[in-house]
Amino acid sequence: MVQHAPCIIGNVNMSHKSDQLKAVDAGIGRQVAQLHANLLVEAIRLNGQKIHFTAQTNPDISIVIVSYNAANLLCMTLANLASHQAGEKSKFEVIIIDNASDSETRDILNRVENARIVYNEKNEGFGPACNRGAHLGSGRHILFLNPDIDLMPGALDAMVKGFELYDDVGIVGARLVFPGGTLQEAGAFFLDDAQLTHPYLRGLSDPSAPEALFAREVGYVSGAALMIERDLFERLAGFDDAFAPAYYEDTDLCLRCAQLGRRIIYQPRAIAFHYENATSPSRENVETLLSKHRDVLLKRHRNWLFESGASPAGFMTREPDRNRFRVLYIDDRVPHVDSGAGLPRANSIINLMTKMGYLVTMLPVYDIDSEPSARYRDVDPRIEILEPGALGELKRIIDQRPGYYDLLWVSRPHNVDFVVKTFLECGVQLRNWVKSRIVFDTEALFSARQAIMELNHDKHIDSSLLRHAIRLETSFSNLADVVVCVSNGESQLLKKIGGVTHVKILGHLMTNEPGPSAFEDRNGVLFVGPLVEDGTPNVDSIDWFLTHAWPIVSARLGTRARLVLVGNITREIRTKFERHDVVALGRVDDLQDVFNSVRLSIAPTRFAAGIPQKVHNCVGHGVPMVITPLLMAQLSWNDSVGCLSAPWQDARAFAEAVLTLHEDQAVWRAVRERGLKQVYDECNQERFRHDLRDICEGQMFL
Repeated sequence: MVQHAPCIIGNVNMSHKSDQLKAVDAGIGRQVAQLHANLLVEAIRLNGQKIHFTAQTNPDISIVIVSYNAANLLCMTLANLASHQAGEKSKFEVIIIDNASDSETRDILNRVENARIVYNEKNEGFGPACNRGAHLGSGRHILFLNPDIDLMPGALDAMVKGFELYDDVGIVGARLVFPGGTLQEAGAFFLDDAQLTHPYLRGLSDPSAPEALFAREVGYVSGAALMIERDLFERLAGFDDAFAPAYYEDTDLCLRCAQLGRRIIYQPRAIAFHYENATSPSRENVETLLSKHRDVLLKRHRNWLFESGASPAGFMTREPDRNRFRVLYIDDRVPHVDSGAGLPRANSIINLMTKMGYLVTMLPVYDIDSEPSARYRDVDPRIEILEPGALGELKRIIDQRPGYYDLLWVSRPHNVDFVVKTFLECGVQLRNWVKSRIVFDTEALFSARQAIMELNHDKHIDSSLLRHAIRLETSFSNLADVVVCVSNGESQLLKKIGGVTHVKILGHLMTNEPGPSAFEDRNGVLFVGPLVEDGTPNVDSIDWFLTHAWPIVSARLGTRARLVLVGNITREIRTKFERHDVVALGRVDDLQDVFNSVRLSIAPTRFAAGIPQKVHNCVGHGVPMVITPLLMAQLSWNDSVGCLSAPWQDARAFAEAVLTLHEDQAVWRAVRERGLKQVYDECNQERFRHDLRDICEGQMFL
């Protein structure tokens, strides 16, 4: 195992942690942990307790622990591990190789049930003992675990899932935290310097900083909690005895793994407290071993590590592959599929970018979900999500990551304005900061939406003022290599009014998933979209519908009348909208059951811009819709293709269209089938991937 000096790249913004306890000194943390371990052992002995593991047949994981003295911390490690056994989906066996420990340690091991324990007559070192333990196990994966490690719940399952994050994964490591709460390691990398090995973010006072929360390929991971496929471990002939008794054998194993074309992955969801140095010999002996074995490692691997010359500086060191395509994606907030306002489309973009092999950093301008579990609920775990840019994060990124990103993608004109002005404040040329390409995504022109809203309120629209507003909204388009919009209609506005020539269209990504329920097994009307602020298109449309059209529908359907509202909703708006035949479900993680229960959906939108993603979503799930002519024009669909169109100005006509879809089975089937075909033609993944790659890379590498 490797010992390291502190290594932090950049200063991490901790604004979201201001109300939480700060980390304490690691030394104090170890003292507290030692006290806890001492009392644990005392309790076990006084009360005649055992550390009980459940015997497993055909385990998924063989956990190998090498013990040498440090009885109390070993006891805490084993007790905590045993407590997790019921909660982990992965079945595991425990194999302990004791390197001739003292009687205190043997007393603890004698209290362990259903673990394989081997007592060596002498201390044969970490690597050789690990090899022996691995040979005795049968799990498909082997987890080498230090005797001073406290795994957090779910860590084992998370490490197993780490092998699914990329192709050809060979080794997965954990997020290691010192007992005082500072970060020990979030993966690690190499530099051609005296230290050679560098844990990423070591010593950071916030172990949950955004830069530590995304999974990625790394140069190596610590052997304190290292999982490897058994077949690969045997192919590599295990840890090399040349590094006995300890230090750098884990790094050497990772390098040999990489040289076979297998990836080493950092898995932030596997969290572990590590009481580092708890079982080490004297510091003098440690330094001697470190120096000796660092030389051995360099002699073996220097050419492979640094064959292309001096190692890069700054953030280029984070990942071992310098040729990966790196993207900085900027939008209002973390894009979730249930957020509306174009964010579901952004969710598709960044997730597909990641699946295409890009390294994606997402910078929300305004806010992020406070909990990582919410932040990543539908965002690929390999995407780095930073603190809000408006809080100074963008300036930090500009300062610390020049030349790191190949592509800058900024969504929405107001964010383009913010980004350009921030670069000017920093005195940095945007074109020089990004390596290859700048993309500005209009998402939806606010000026067009505003104009429609004013028309709805019988206000006169001055065409010259509208032209000026659109040109102002697209004023920075000359800085971009590509300007992206969502529809042909907005493309024409950009070209004819905004004077933008380098426009590409990127619509929505959708997979058709029509539910199995037949027409007669369904009932009710659905609306999908957040209802969180008066005056927004969604709230305005439902307010109009409930006031003018729903009473007609409800009267006709009688006891069968049911309107379901799905999406984030505030308490005030819920109170205003809910009644005996209207129910607000709020945000629903999986809409499939809802889609499968209703006959149709509505979008009585009176003002909007862009393309309504909710239409693609509902129609692609086999739920035909009634929408306004405004949305039909934005979609460029013909009437009765997935939707019936009815003007909001005629509430009875809109209500009759809803009743037709709800009551006429033949019409419902015909509209549904035509809609499913239309959504597939427009939104299938092959087309979306082709268009996205063309925007990001088109002619770049020719």
